[in-house]
Amino acid sequence: MSIKELMTSYSAYNLNANQQFVKWLSNQPEEQLQKDVPSSFNGVLQTLNHIWAIEEMWCADLFKNEDAVNRYGVQNLQAKEVFDGLLNRSAIIAEKVSQLTDEELSKKVHIKTPWFEATLPLAEYLQHLFNHGTYHRGQIITIGHSLGFLEMPSTDFLFYSLMPSNK
Repeated sequence: MSIKELMTSYSAYNLNANQQFVKWLSNQPEEQLQKDVPSSFNGVLQTLNHIWAIEEMWCADLFKNEDAVNRYGVQNLQAKEVFDGLLNRSAIIAEKVSQLTDEELSKKVHIKTPWFEATLPLAEYLQHLFNHGTYHRGQIITIGHSLGFLEMPSTDFLFYSLMPSNK
């Protein structure tokens, strides 16, 4: 498997997992999505907004998207806005990744943020981005359990990869 095939698969998986979460969370009461629950980010919408914020940041840094929006410090989160924004950005990332070559994915890119400075292959930054979303979706599952949510989606990459439509 080439790095392009792997990164294209991971970007499609990231979009699929976010779609599953939005579908699942769309069936939960808005007040429960807004409820403060101790975690890295205090609740479902806050955590989902963080995933979106990071996707926006990486899209701007890696693909030089000038339409990326800053989601840091946003208060008064609304479920529909967060759901739509996350799915839109995840779809854009999946499309951009699908257009990259192995050579482009292997090219080292210098990134400087308030949190770190590094020069790594583009594929490693993308792998971090997709892993980051997976990590925080896991937190949302735990928050959902504490709020009594049922029928959580199964978004493991392995199960995504085994689906006949994704082979």
